[in-house]
This record gives sequence, structure tokens and C-alpha cells, in this order.
Amino acid sequence: MSAPSAEWVSALQTMRSLFEREPTDKKSLRPWVDEAIALMRRLRTVQASFDLEEIVWHYLIDADIRVKDADYSQAQREVFESWLRDAEHALEAQPAEPEAGSRSTNNTSR
Repeated sequence: MSAPSAEWVSALQTMRSLFEREPTDKKSLRPWVDEAIALMRRLRTVQASFDLEEIVWHYLIDADIRVKDADYSQAQREVFESWLRDAEHALEAQPAEPEAGSRSTNNTSR
């Protein structure tokens, strides 16, 4: 199993941060949407290495709808949180990337 990329770790951290700072009114919507758009741009540049489900894209673009519709918000947040939790658990199960400049201490060539 390969180590998670730094881009993927960062993307998941940003998604968790956005989820925890869900906008509840129009005033808090604009900064959240700006951050979500920046994340979507990052994800599109590396999307080939991630298999993102549609719920991720819908969650990131539907903030204005969630502000207006509490039932839609609750339903979408439940589905997205389940996906996010699964992605975070999968990440925790993967080995960490080796640090730059680190060397293996297991030398079997002697």
C-alpha cells in the first residue's frame, strides 16, 4: 500500500476544516465559498490520483443551498461527514510518507 500524498492529506484537512466551519448565514457564506473554490481548484489539478465521489463536489458547491434549506443541509452534511470520516480512517490506516532526506536503517546488502 502506498503512502498518502501530502496533497491528499492537506485536502482532507481542508475538507474537515470547512465541514466544522459550515456557514449558517449569508454573511459567513462568502469566505467559506472562497475557500471551497480554492480547494476545488487544488483538487482538479491532482484529481487523477484521487477517486472523489460526487458527494464531495456537491458538498463544496452547495453551501448557499444549505444556508437556505435546513433539511437539505442536514441530509447533505450527514452523507458528506460519513464519506469524510471513511476517508480519514483510510488515511490513518496507510503508512506515512518518509520524510525528505531520511534514510532506511534496514540495510540488507551486506
